[in-house]
Amino acid sequence: MDKDKIIRALDKVTEWSIYLLIFCVPFSKTMIEGCITIGFIAWISKKILTRDFRIKKTPLNNLLFIFFVVAAISFVNADLKMLFMRSLVSKCLKFIILYFLIVETINSKTKLKNLLKMAIISAVIVMIDGYIQRYFYNLDLFRFYPAFKSRAADHYMGFARGAPTGPFPFPNDLSAWMLMIIMPVTSLLIWGRRSVREKFALTSFLAPFLFLFYLANARSAWGGFIISFFTILSMQSKKLFLVFLVLLLSVSAIVLILPKEKTINILGLSSMQDRLGMWQIGWKAFTEHPIIGNGLNMGFRKFQEYREDEYKNKKGAYFHNGFLQIAVEMGLIGLTVFLLIIITTFKSAIEHIRKASGTFDRALCLGLTGAILAFLVHSFFDTNLQSLPLVSLFWFAMGTLFSLQNIYARKI
Repeated sequence: MDKDKIIRALDKVTEWSIYLLIFCVPFSKTMIEGCITIGFIAWISKKILTRDFRIKKTPLNNLLFIFFVVAAISFVNADLKMLFMRSLVSKCLKFIILYFLIVETINSKTKLKNLLKMAIISAVIVMIDGYIQRYFYNLDLFRFYPAFKSRAADHYMGFARGAPTGPFPFPNDLSAWMLMIIMPVTSLLIWGRRSVREKFALTSFLAPFLFLFYLANARSAWGGFIISFFTILSMQSKKLFLVFLVLLLSVSAIVLILPKEKTINILGLSSMQDRLGMWQIGWKAFTEHPIIGNGLNMGFRKFQEYREDEYKNKKGAYFHNGFLQIAVEMGLIGLTVFLLIIITTFKSAIEHIRKASGTFDRALCLGLTGAILAFLVHSFFDTNLQSLPLVSLFWFAMGTLFSLQNIYARKI
């Protein structure tokens, strides 16, 4: 086999590792790890063969390098040095590699559309699984997770009616994953597709998908969706923004006048009180080393140390605020760099949206930008940035967004 054939084979391995990764995100952590590893090996092997070690230039390159350096510096305060060293690779470097794998590999419209098809196929399977779990079997079909908080009142004809989780352990995780699908599909439906057939296909998928999102009952995810939707709507159409704003205010007014038993599940503050307690613990841990942090992946241990209940020094947890978690582990410097990464991403996306000439290009960029925004809003109240499947999906979306910009800038 000559060198060119080997290079083409390595390109295909890298490409399909990315397709398989986006398909497997909801189903298997092992497959996520395996796909990233195989893709990286093929990618670096090609670079060795071609002797081309240049990395694709994007607005995030320098910031990602700084982010890794800051994460490494937090080693100074880490209590468990070996755990830190493993975490530096598994919770930081791995996702930077994933970002560059996508940016360099998804370099044509064909590959981008193949990626979207794999994501939709995966989403259809998860949606079917979620409905089966909710209405028929009470268990997800892949990991046998039960519907969340099933009560006696939720049972009908022998079946439980708890909130669906799909192949995720909690409805909040399912909702975070769904946001990454909902926003691009919604944007493509409204602005990116013109034929009746395409709009019908997208609507047929999105309608039951949105209802499952509602059934998951993750209020911070709902908040992320609303904030994101109105943000991209204001960028795209002022008239539509005003129409949907009136509808939102009308629905909100109806909710407020419903009987108490109907609104308590929507407006109840018990989960928020739990989070406030977690944030207080996180603040105490943050003040111990506010500049460079307590060490990557040490937040879980710090929660165990600073909690004041019967589980003190026995049971750790995440702080249910992804930004606070970064601040505890990597300090103000790490949080600042992460926020700069986000700001730079949004700035670049907005510039591309303003210049985009094609409806598909513009709509997909809007949708991916909205997906990242919604995910981050939800992450302010949850553990998305600490979950392997979800943080993988986050960096996947970041890489895809910049791939999209590169592809359509070159009009490939």
